[in-house]
Amino acid sequence: MSEQTGDAYRLAVGETIRRLRGERGWSLGALGQRTGRSISYLSELEHGLKEPSGASLEALAAAFGLTLAELLGAVTQALQPGPALPPRVLRGLGEPELAELSRYADWLRWRGERERFDGPRRGVE
Repeated sequence: MSEQTGDAYRLAVGETIRRLRGERGWSLGALGQRTGRSISYLSELEHGLKEPSGASLEALAAAFGLTLAELLGAVTQALQPGPALPPRVLRGLGEPELAELSRYADWLRWRGERERFDGPRRGVE
């Protein structure tokens, strides 16, 4: 597996775990209790910093009430390309800027999930 492919896989796994956990309203601690994995390990998975073992994937699938095949199917869907940004948006950006753009997109997804559970933020007067 190339480094780029490995990065995409780890990010797709992380996105899938974060989405499934968010849909259930679970904290990382709650998921950790259900899987026997530490909060820090789960956080690293969600951020694409670690590649999960087969045993970890099985524990995650069981915690979410899924088969391993269903969990991997969700990861595969996360690997599918989404809507492409127009080339003008990315033109002239180097690796640091693209990484920052990716972190910002992660933050926007997180904010959207949070608003689904907490409601939209209200302005401070």
